[in-house]
Formats: sequence, structure tokens, C-alpha cells
Amino acid sequence: MPAAKRRKLSDNRSFQWLMIVLGWFLMILAPLIGWLPGPGGLILFPIGLALVIKNSLWAKRQFARASKRHPEYGEWANWAMRRKRFKSRPPFPPVKRDLIRIFRRDDFGQKLP
Repeated sequence: MPAAKRRKLSDNRSFQWLMIVLGWFLMILAPLIGWLPGPGGLILFPIGLALVIKNSLWAKRQFARASKRHPEYGEWANWAMRRKRFKSRPPFPPVKRDLIRIFRRDDFGQKLP
């Protein structure tokens, strides 16, 4: 069969829908098993999120919009879900800076710059 006519399994629409449903199932299942001992929920949620973002155009658009609005969180997600276009894993995001920015507030509950 010529290379042009060969299709990957991931190009099949029914396979993509299966991966989207599986991803949503994993994301819903993560908080339900999160109370069990071990890191189960912390592992299932990002895997489900990656499956949905990879196979759903709507989810990709939402992710792009959220990444533009909150670049520090988009940086974390891009680090975790590297794409084929990256030759190597991007550098680890600065954890300390992000945690300080998240939890820094003044006395009146307003976020500081």
C-alpha cells in the first residue's frame, strides 16, 4: 500500500472519539479515587486531560485561550504535555516563583503584582 494511502489509527474519527470519551472518564474518575491512599487521582487527571486535548479541537481551543490568559499555568501544561515539535523536553518551569505569585496577597485579600 502506498504511503499516501496509509492512515494512522489516530487519524480515525471513531478512535479519536474513543480517546475523548476515555479522557473524560479518567478526569471524572480522578477525584472519585483521589481519597484512596496513593497518587491515583494525581496521575489519572493529567492523563485524561492530555487525551482530550490531543483528540478534541474544542479542547485545544480552550487550552490555547487559557494558556494566553494565564501563561504561567500554560507553561506548566506545555512542560507536562510536550509535543512532537520539541526536540527535547523544555526546561522545568520555575516552581518557587509560581507558588509565591499564587499565594502572595495583601491584608485585604487582593492579589499583589
